[in-house]
Amino acid sequence: MYRHILFFLFLFILTSPVRAQLFSGGLKFGMTQTTYSGNLDSGETIWDPISGIAGGVTGELSVLGPLSVAGEIQYVRMGAQSRVRYNSFPSSLTSRTSYLSLPLFAQLNLGPSGIVVPRFFVGGAALIELESVILVEADMTSEIFIEENSSIESFDYGLIVGLGIDFNLASQRLTLEVRYYNGQNDVSKPTSELGEETVLNNRGWAIMTGVLF
Repeated sequence: MYRHILFFLFLFILTSPVRAQLFSGGLKFGMTQTTYSGNLDSGETIWDPISGIAGGVTGELSVLGPLSVAGEIQYVRMGAQSRVRYNSFPSSLTSRTSYLSLPLFAQLNLGPSGIVVPRFFVGGAALIELESVILVEADMTSEIFIEENSSIESFDYGLIVGLGIDFNLASQRLTLEVRYYNGQNDVSKPTSELGEETVLNNRGWAIMTGVLF
């Protein structure tokens, strides 16, 4: 009998309005603008940003008043491009890496509850490499060099900070946010064609929109 009582109590907690106010889940999608900090083995390097995509699932848990914690599972496309010399010819180098991103951050609502609520968040993320490619194309000869899944380390981690706006509409919440990622790990492999002295750290912005239930 006690098991039946515990079962119905557990069911009540799962379906109660209190739980709905404490936890929310949903989807987020957006665009990234990323680059590298650091230099290639050949010397000082100027990196230009490239665009990518991001998206996945998210969950938020209210902690106390305006405070909450959030976690996500996302696909993120990052990278950068630069001008280099390949076989003595001026060339363009493009690096692209796809990651499984696992962010976790604390959030603070910056205003009272209402239809529109600004939000600040800060935390960190672990990034697991899914695939990577380095493409070098010579300007004059159109000679192309491609290195796949052997230039970029399989793991990265870094800090995230951002601002968001929540639009509370009935039982749904629409979100719009901008976030910055500052990678703390050198993601270049010393055995790659980029050279032993190459140091690359991921940097980038993302604009995300989503819906939570």
